[in-house]
Amino acid sequence: MTFLRLSLILLAVAFTAAAGQPLQDKNFYLLTLLDGAAAIRTDPTLSKIQNARLQALDSATGTCELDVPCYSKALRFTPEQTTEISTALAALYRTSTELKALVDGPLAKSETYVRYNEQGGEALLTKAWADCAAGLNRLIDVYALGIPPRYPAIDAMLYDPKAATWHRLVQTIVSVIGDDRASLNSFYAPSLRFGLELLNINHRDEAERFEPMEDGENAAAVKAIKATDWSKYLYSAIVVPGAGGDRPGLALSSFGKLRDEIAAKRYRDGKAPFIIVSGGFVHPDRTPYAEAIEMKKDLVKRLGIPASAVIVDPHARHTTTNMRNAARLMYRYGIPFTMKALVSTDAGQSQYVEAVSFEKRCLDELGYVPYKLLGRISIFDLEFLPLKASLQIDPQDALDP
Repeated sequence: MTFLRLSLILLAVAFTAAAGQPLQDKNFYLLTLLDGAAAIRTDPTLSKIQNARLQALDSATGTCELDVPCYSKALRFTPEQTTEISTALAALYRTSTELKALVDGPLAKSETYVRYNEQGGEALLTKAWADCAAGLNRLIDVYALGIPPRYPAIDAMLYDPKAATWHRLVQTIVSVIGDDRASLNSFYAPSLRFGLELLNINHRDEAERFEPMEDGENAAAVKAIKATDWSKYLYSAIVVPGAGGDRPGLALSSFGKLRDEIAAKRYRDGKAPFIIVSGGFVHPDRTPYAEAIEMKKDLVKRLGIPASAVIVDPHARHTTTNMRNAARLMYRYGIPFTMKALVSTDAGQSQYVEAVSFEKRCLDELGYVPYKLLGRISIFDLEFLPLKASLQIDPQDALDP
């Protein structure tokens, strides 16, 4: 079962974790699809590239010893290699009916690379590949070499990259990958396996936690969505950004509780049939509590909101991705995408979301703005429309792609 499946009922794409590989599926969905394509393993050019990548792995295993930069260099993609593979994939798209059908069908329909869809299948394939290559390189830079991520206080690697223990761990990771050499049957497999192992060894598996959500935390809400009479409501959903714990060991912050109260009142007033709470395992770093999960508990147990009316996004790590991920879930679960929604939160954060500086931050970090603000209706509430660009996955942010 793949991470992505088409939902004919909702006329949208619903996400479900592939058995054992949600980290791969969420970060590198193109590569999940290519895993099942015989064409990439029989193409002479790509087979030659694959052999060269395996030789680089073998050479690193035999010579790098405890030199982490040595392993990283062998498993990163150079700009020249990325371009060479792009050229080979483009040529194969033009000649392979299998690959063309995969790209024009499941890949395009998934809309995981929605910003490239209108450029045609060949461009969709090559640009999605370039994103994957850049994402794999980023994983290696941050979680092997210790290059600081954009937000090092909450996203950095677990180990000291200069420590002898870490060097031994990386040597062991590469040896384990080499021991499973028979499974490395594609040009991207060694680097993909290395990147995913780095995430797991660093305990940075946040992106896969609670997946598949529509079969777990969000199952009751997904069922309720299908039976909802939207004409009864002015808004489709009430989006509530999470608030990280400000005390170690605290499951839900005071701001989180107050934001729940704001949302609960709007739900009881009949503004919208669903509350979307958004926030991951963020503050303090490596907290065992996901903001959205704890906010849902509070909404249900303390404030009496039906569990079937609460949709959780336990992955967002910033206000930018609170808005993006809420838009994703609205689209994927079949909530009317052209219907106005509310983002309801405390006055300080609400003013921040409304500010031009926040729109600029979205452009800088996501590459687009995932919403269209329509206006303010109270100190707590902004009307907005979700935008489809939100579906674009971003492996540069592996903890919440």
